[in-house]
Order: sequence, then C-alpha cells, then structure tokens
Amino acid sequence: MAKKVLSVVLMLLVTFTVVACQKKTFTVTFDAQGGSAVAALTVEDGAVVAEPTDPTRVSGDQVYSFVGWFTDAAATQEFDFETPITGNITLYAGWTQNVVLRFNTKTAQTIAPILLPEDGGTVAAAPTAPTREGYRFGGWFFGKPGLTWLETEAVSFPLAVDASTTLYAYWEPLNSKAVNYSADETYTWSLTSDTSLTLNPLVYEWSHETQIIDMLATPLYTTEVDWDLAIEQGVADFPGDFSKIEAKQYSVEALDYHYILVGATKYPVDSQGDEHLTEAGKYDRQAATTYKDSEWTFSIRQDLKFEDGTPITANTFKYSLQQYLSPLQNNYRATIFFKNDENKNGYPIVNAYEYYTGTEASFDNVGFEVVDDYTFTVTFFEAVAQSTAVAFGNDLRLVHPAQYEASLTSGGTKSTYGTPASPYVSYGSYIIKTWDENQKVVFNKNYEYVLKGTVNYKSQVIQIVDNVDQRMQLFAAGQLSVAGLTQDYYAEYAENPNVYKSWDGYPQYLTINLAASKYGVDGYDQPTIMFNEKFRQALLFGFDRKYYANNVYAPNTASLLPIPLDTKSYIQDPLYYSESPAHLAVLEAFGIDPTTEGYIPDRAVSLFNEAYAEWVAEGNTGPVSIKLISANDEFSTKLVTYVKNHYETLFGTDKILINIAFSSPDANRLEIRNWNFDISLNSVGFGASYGAWWQYQAIAFFGNLIGGGNLGLSQPNDKSQTDGLGGYYHEEVTIDLTTTYEYLVELGEDYMIDNELEGHLLLLGYLEATTDEVSGAVTKEAGIYKGPLSDIGLLMVMYDTPYDGSAAEPFPGATADTWAIIAEFERVFFDYATLIPTVTRSSATVYADNVVITWPAYSSAFGWGAARYRYLNTDPDFQE
Repeated sequence: MAKKVLSVVLMLLVTFTVVACQKKTFTVTFDAQGGSAVAALTVEDGAVVAEPTDPTRVSGDQVYSFVGWFTDAAATQEFDFETPITGNITLYAGWTQNVVLRFNTKTAQTIAPILLPEDGGTVAAAPTAPTREGYRFGGWFFGKPGLTWLETEAVSFPLAVDASTTLYAYWEPLNSKAVNYSADETYTWSLTSDTSLTLNPLVYEWSHETQIIDMLATPLYTTEVDWDLAIEQGVADFPGDFSKIEAKQYSVEALDYHYILVGATKYPVDSQGDEHLTEAGKYDRQAATTYKDSEWTFSIRQDLKFEDGTPITANTFKYSLQQYLSPLQNNYRATIFFKNDENKNGYPIVNAYEYYTGTEASFDNVGFEVVDDYTFTVTFFEAVAQSTAVAFGNDLRLVHPAQYEASLTSGGTKSTYGTPASPYVSYGSYIIKTWDENQKVVFNKNYEYVLKGTVNYKSQVIQIVDNVDQRMQLFAAGQLSVAGLTQDYYAEYAENPNVYKSWDGYPQYLTINLAASKYGVDGYDQPTIMFNEKFRQALLFGFDRKYYANNVYAPNTASLLPIPLDTKSYIQDPLYYSESPAHLAVLEAFGIDPTTEGYIPDRAVSLFNEAYAEWVAEGNTGPVSIKLISANDEFSTKLVTYVKNHYETLFGTDKILINIAFSSPDANRLEIRNWNFDISLNSVGFGASYGAWWQYQAIAFFGNLIGGGNLGLSQPNDKSQTDGLGGYYHEEVTIDLTTTYEYLVELGEDYMIDNELEGHLLLLGYLEATTDEVSGAVTKEAGIYKGPLSDIGLLMVMYDTPYDGSAAEPFPGATADTWAIIAEFERVFFDYATLIPTVTRSSATVYADNVVITWPAYSSAFGWGAARYRYLNTDPDFQE
C-alpha cells in the first residue's frame, strides 16, 4: 500500500515538473485590411515574432503600397518587431494608395504600370513603344480615341502625374486605304440609284456631290466655333463644353465662329503684303469684306499631298484652274472662275473668260502666277474683297495632274475623272477605298489629312438603294446609320429620341379671311358664322396638329403659335418663346396642356355647337358651308382633304361642310390675293427665328398692314365690324414694362430726340404714369402699358423700339419684357382666333442608336454641328 501511494506521489511530481517547465505561447494575428491573407503565428511568451512577407493589395483599378504593421486598425501606431510578445495580439496592415500610371496599348501587348507615391510624382521617360503590324505608333494620349481636335498632341515625357491615369496608345495605319473597318466603326448612309454621282469638281451638279467632294479635298480655310471667345464670354469653360447651353443658361446661338487655316499657312495677302489680321492675329471676317485689292497672294502648306504621295504645290493649283477653264472640255463649273456680263457671279480673274472661249491662246496670260512651289498670286481685273479671295481659295478644288490627264478621252474634250473608271484622287479627310457602281462606295479616313484629329468616323459607306422604301428597311434592320425622314415614314419615328429636327423659319396655318372680297359684288360672301369667335375657336381647338404634323404634312412640328416654334426674342436667348414661362402661363390660363398642342376636341365641339346654334337662331339653315381654297396639285390636295375630312368628322356633316375650291396654282394665288375665301392653308412668315415680339402680332393681327395682304393675310380687316376692323384691334391690354421704362428714362428724351428715335419716344409716352384730372390720383403707374392692342402692337412692327438691333438682349430684362408683350398678344389671339396654326415647317433625320451627336441643339450657323462633334459609340476607341 505504501508503495502505491509513493508511486502516485512520484507521478504527480513528474507531471507537475513537466508542466512547470513548459513556456506559455501566444497567437499573433495579422489583419491585412483588404490585402492578401497573412497566416497567424504562434509565439512563446517573451519571444519576438518574425515579420511575415509583405501582403499585396489591389482593388479594381486602385493599387496600394504596404507601409507596415500597426497595433491599431487606423494604422497610427506602428508595431516594432523587436517587441517581446506577452499576450495574444492582432496587427493591422497599413496601406497607402498609389498613384498609378497605366498604359493601354490597344493590342495584346502589355506594359507594366508605373507605381508612384500617394502624392504622385514624375515619370521620367515613356516606356518602350509598342508595335502593331501595319500601323505606326503615334504616341500616348490621355483620351482613348487618341489624336482628336480636343487633344492635338501626344503626351510628352517627363510627365508629372498627381492622380492615377491611363494613357492610351494611338495608332495610324501605314496605308489608310488598306484597312477593312468593322461595321461598328463605320458610318453608313445612302443614295437612291437614280441619284447622280460624279465626283469631279470640274463638272459636278448636285449638292450631295459637293458634300462628297468636300470629304476628299482639303480646303485652304474653314470655319469653326470660336471657343476662345466662348470661354471669354462665359458661354463655355473649356473647348467643347456645352454644359451651360444644355442647362439653358445660354443659347447655342451664343457660339460664334471664326476662320482657321487648313491647307493654307496664311490668309490671302494683298498687293502691299498685308494679311489684314487683327491684333490677336486672327482673320477679321467682318473687316475682310472691306479690304479690297485686285491682287491676292496665297501661301499653302508644304506637307499637302495626294493620297498616292504626290506633293501638292502651287503648280497643282495652276493646273487645276487651267482644267476648269479648258476651252476643249467646256466644264460645267468653269463659270465659277470667270466673270462677264452674262455671268456676274464668277471670279473676275484676268483673261480667264478669254482663255475659256479660246480668244486667249496661252494660259500664261491668265491672272494666275506661280511665285514659288508653295505660293501663287491671283490677279483680278477689278478689286475684290479679302473675303472673296478666301472663297476663291476654297472653291479651287484640285485634281491630280497625272491621273486627270490619263482620264481625258481622245482629243481631251471629256474626262472620266471622278467616276468608278477613274476615281477622284483624295487629298482630304477621306480616301475612296472601293467604288462599286450602283452598289456602294467605301471611304476610309485619310491619316495623312492635315486636320485628321477632327475626323471621328474611321469609315463612311454610301449604300446605293433602289428607293426610299429600301432605305428605310435597311435602317430598320440596323444596316444604315442615318435616314432622312419623309412623310411616309415620319410617324413611325416621330417619338424616337434619335430624331434630329432642323427648322426652316416658316409657320403654316389656316388663314381665316374676315375681309370683303376684292372682287366686290361678284366676290365670295362669307357665312356669318365665320365672324363668331366661338366658331373660330372651335377650329383652333379642333385641329389635331400632332397627327397632321406626323402623318399628313410630315416631317413637320406641331405648333399652336402663328410664328415658328423656334422663334426667340433674340437669337442668343437660351429659350424659344414657346419654352418661356410667359407662354406656359398663357397656356395654363386657357387650360391648354402643352403636350396636346391645343387639340382639345371636347372643347372644340362644345364651342362649335354654341356658335352653330347662334347661327341657326339668326335664321340660317344648316349645314354651314365653308369655302376652303387650294391649288389642285397632288400635294396640296392631300393636305386640304385632310382638313376637310377632319373637321367634318369632328363637327358632323349635318352641321358643317368644308367645300374645297380647287384651281391651278396661279388661279389659287389670285383667289388668295383677292380674299375670295373663308379659309386657306398657307405658309407666310419672315423666315427668321428671332424677333418674336414683332413677328407675333404682325402675322396674327396686322398681316395686311405689313404687306401680307396679297398673300391672304387680310387682318385686321373685318367686314362685320362698323369700322371694318377686328375687335382685337381696339382691345385694351395691360402689360408691365417697368424694366423697359427704366431703361428709356436712363437713355433720356434728349438722346432719343437727337437720334430721331420716334418709336422710343412714343413708347416712353405710353409708359408714363397717368393721373385723374380731377382728383390727381394715380390711375396708372409708370412702366405699365394700358391701352389698345393696336397702339403697342403696331409700334413694335412699324417703329424703332428699345428692343431692336441686337443678337442678345440690348439691356437686362429686355427678353422678359418682350415675353410679357407677346403673352398679352397671345391671350387676345386665343380669344379671337384670327388664324389656325398647324405646324412649324421642319425637316427630320433619324440616326442609329450608336451615333452620338454631342452638339446640343440646332443652330442657324452650325446646324447640328460639324463632324468633330459626332462619333460612334460602338467604335472601340470611343467606347466608355
């Protein structure tokens, strides 16, 4: 027993001794905080832990550098690896985010990114340039497309980098013609097979031909948005910035243009050696019309060449002019370059006409002299402006001398140049890659073009189609990038966001005639219902403008205004009057939803029934017969037939019949001129998209007084009134023009008198305060117009006004005051319905979804913008 006890004691002692001799261990955990995982380590009490391999961290495009291990997650207390471990501990990785410079070669080649400290740094040299078969490397660019008009030069090194950046390789094909571009990189449009396609600048006849030739030729000069001026004026913050225009802070019309050099190195220099530049070194387009001389010298770039590498020199210009004027060829465009009594618009080049007619045998006697390889002088027999010399330089499109000679037929009388047999040799933005007659023409971007950075479409294709139907089928199938919308197809695309409209400056409306026929007793006598405002309002609210614009008279734009929908007070106003708060307030007051364009059939029927009942109560028997006159051509017939059917359906043929009186166009014009009708569908306007404050009433109320009587506008004549004038003529209107009044007071009466500003004085008088003659109490505050519509309306049309003569409002608040004037006229117009607006005439083009147009709005100067403002978002170089 004693032995057993002793044995147990010994075992316990041994166990105790072993446990007592074994040291404690602790766990060191490493939290990589987003980096690669690091395994935990076990460390004996009092020992130091070995520093593990540094973790790495990449998160998307962000790259981080490891800076050490810390005892806190915020990485403020760095851990010292010489510190003994006396307990479990977690260490946290500390990181700094690197500034990374990456290189996208756009090929399978990869280039290691360059990591810079958190605050960035300088990269001393570019990496070894990548290579690509069939292409030359054009440098590194910040933008993915590479060379563009916004980034005209490659990045240069050393390069300071303060934020993570990707540089993109820019590649140019060694042979522009050899590249086969994909559909994603190609802009495809179409021409019908019956369309002429001769790309010879000496003989072309049609606008589409000159459009294509412009793709193949380098102009000496061109125009572009003056972005420096736009930035100076606050319209933009940088070139290509449309944000303020899109936000309606400025109008697109606030963008002005200037001339830039393309194929030339100077603007035309006169005989005294003067280039006539401004102090800023720019061409002065206004003054250029006044600088006149009979001798102008042109200087061209030394790097101009045809697509086959043939240099372009002054002798190329001389040769091309000689071909234009060839007495053997009798070229259609020869008239551009000579002037005589029968051809007054040609350039008056010395002896040009004589050479053309064969009376001057030598071209050396024509007013064209080669000064040196890159300079030539043109002499005119009368002084011409510098602006004319600029136009001459651009009109003289070149032909390739050797290829043109080879294209001449026997005897040199005709040429096949510019046809599939002898295609035009390009020296412009595109090269003809292939031309399959009656099938398609393929154009490739010319990477030798001097302004290649302005060309975003790498390829353009003209697809030849049988007809418009085939064009629209191809567009619907995604095989065309663009299609002009005709009447038959407009409705299908009217709501498509890719439809871009261009305005032509004219409204269309149903003219209402309330005047006596000029034929007297033999003339037409209107039914008395025509003089009932409710009946005319029924016509106004009963016209379905949207359907008419989209399906009948397409492609046009529905409008409830008697003036064009795109009319502003001033061309640089950010809003059309149709977008203004003043107009929208009038619509709201009359319960008109802007989206209906005034088509409210229930209201129209109610108004018609009231008017009809009153007409019947006068002793008349229905249905009422309305005379609608029209020319008898197919197009006019279609339009007026819709008007007839629509109104008769809406109001019922038991109550109204629209009788169309067809006649020849000449006879119809006589009927219009002599006011021998009830209603007539006309487009009479001023062709302008500004001056809403005088256009509105001129058309709506005073057509005959401003010269529109012969065009059917008989207003304000109304034979039902005692004085022969419509009730609106004397309608009292009240308009707050306080801002205008203050401006006139500031100008002062003396200034107005000295400058013979009769209209200013009249308006000032209208706006003076008035008082009661007996009590002296103020009856009208200063700045308020209160009086007949005709007084202020005709003043705006017939006299000078403080609102005149400026592209932008002439004083702060002028636009708002003109809106106030128009809004009051509009209120009266809706009461009297003096005519029935239908549409603003416009054209429409639909683009494929991949066509991006960055230009923000239609511009009278730039349309929808130049090619540089367009790209294909399916082109890999332009994909986000």
